[in-house]
Amino acid sequence: MAAMNWLFPSDTPAIARRDRALGVLLALLIVALVARAALKQDGVLVRNQAFGARVLAGQDPYFDVERGRRMHAPYPPSFTLVAVPLACLPTTAARVAWATLQGAALVAAFLLLRSLAREHAGELAVHAPVWFALALLLVSRFLLRDASGGGGNLIYATLALASLCAAERGRSATAGWLFATTWVLKPNLAPLALFFVATRRVRVLAWTLFAALVLWAVPAPFFGPSAWWNVSRRWASDVLAYSTLDDLHDDAAVPDGMPRNDSSMNQALRAALDRLLRPSDSARIDDVHVATLEPETVAWIARAASCALLAAGWVVGSFARGARARWWAALGFLPVCLLVAPIAWKAHHVALLPLAFALVACAHRTGSRALQLGLVVYWLACDLASEELLGKAAKNLLQAVSVITWFDVLLVVAAWTLALRDRPRVAARE
Repeated sequence: MAAMNWLFPSDTPAIARRDRALGVLLALLIVALVARAALKQDGVLVRNQAFGARVLAGQDPYFDVERGRRMHAPYPPSFTLVAVPLACLPTTAARVAWATLQGAALVAAFLLLRSLAREHAGELAVHAPVWFALALLLVSRFLLRDASGGGGNLIYATLALASLCAAERGRSATAGWLFATTWVLKPNLAPLALFFVATRRVRVLAWTLFAALVLWAVPAPFFGPSAWWNVSRRWASDVLAYSTLDDLHDDAAVPDGMPRNDSSMNQALRAALDRLLRPSDSARIDDVHVATLEPETVAWIARAASCALLAAGWVVGSFARGARARWWAALGFLPVCLLVAPIAWKAHHVALLPLAFALVACAHRTGSRALQLGLVVYWLACDLASEELLGKAAKNLLQAVSVITWFDVLLVVAAWTLALRDRPRVAARE
């Protein structure tokens, strides 16, 4: 009871004291993340620097001479916009700079979400700092993984959130440039474009396409027009080939530089269905299959499920007439982006932070015991049930069972159910 009184006080001085304490904790978290990143020995940031160094040297950015193979194949060649500046810094300085940018993204996400709370949660919006702290707890495992080696998922997700905010406020050009930036750096949140289609944000889409073309072309002088076109075409061809694989176990069909299906780390929907509907083909993947289907059958089931999710998102977005309903529709697309992507590592799931914030706010605002219990179960299953607590064997089993994937599906259902339930009340007020 004392903890609840501290978290949700009713008098203004107590609220101010609580917010100062939470602000200090957030600052300490950012400092700790920056310090941890500075001491890291490996991780994706080193490979990002190598990508940029090869661009500056006029070499194929995807071919790592030291490893003798291609790397970074899922990243578009326009990732040069990030990789080259990182390559110009010493590794430790690059780690600190990137981790500081991640901390800034965390602060920006809070400011954006607090602003939304003030628009849609009334007087209860004073508790937005607590909602944000609890949302961070819900995605803590993913945040720690993303921030450890220099991932950019938190940064790109914050850009996408800022784009949605700008679109809702009628700033189409700003929304388009922000969303386009995520496209050209790491396009795993690209399905959010379907939300703009569903809500008839034609100007946002037009600006997004224009800005994406401009940003995509910026690195071309490093390569020359012909080489830039060739590397871009090869990347697009490889991504298409990887996304349309019929048999995830056919290593020979996996384009060079793309991750092979030799572990259970991928929590995307098609990988989860493959583990569920086919025997394991790797000693590193626990065999959890409940049926034995042909590879082509599993592939078509995964495609049908992905199309169904995207179609459902379009329908929900089309029927979302009020601002709050539109936000639920948009936030539901975040787990959909992870589900329909060919690759969804745990670190990618830090993109769920805005949805976690909205669900925590809803659980507090409505007092729904079912939603509160669901969020606790989510934290136990997707955050607390980790290798550090359960050991590597249990962690691998949970990965193979695709616990995070199926919770992604539940998050989609929750968000879009709330979108549809919110619609009549919002419409009545408007």
